[in-house]
Amino acid sequence: MTHKRILRVREAVRRELGLILDRKMNDPRVGMVTVTRVELSDDLKYAKVFVSLFGEPEEKETVLRILRKARRFLRGELAHTLTMRTAPELSFVLDDSSEDYLRIDEVLKKIHAENTERDGTEEDPEGP
Repeated sequence: MTHKRILRVREAVRRELGLILDRKMNDPRVGMVTVTRVELSDDLKYAKVFVSLFGEPEEKETVLRILRKARRFLRGELAHTLTMRTAPELSFVLDDSSEDYLRIDEVLKKIHAENTERDGTEEDPEGP
């Protein structure tokens, strides 16, 4: 399988799953779910879907459980929209990278504030 095709299919799966989750999932417990990335096997039969969720850890686990139970529905919807012989088997994984980015941002802001207090100067944190 060519690398370009895998990249193209991976992006199509990410985009279409995002739309399906946004428009066709009728479960009120599934709030805002963002598909951050998709890893595909070389034969395109298996897809590991990384999702970002907001909320408490218990809520995140509940949403992941719902997504895992809805795999068959989601795969069927995906098969209707993609022009592939078969849609990949889906597995969902929680992507915590957005929380890491927020923590890093908070630490950087704190360091900047401490440096500003120490130096007694007021600099723009966004740069010149």
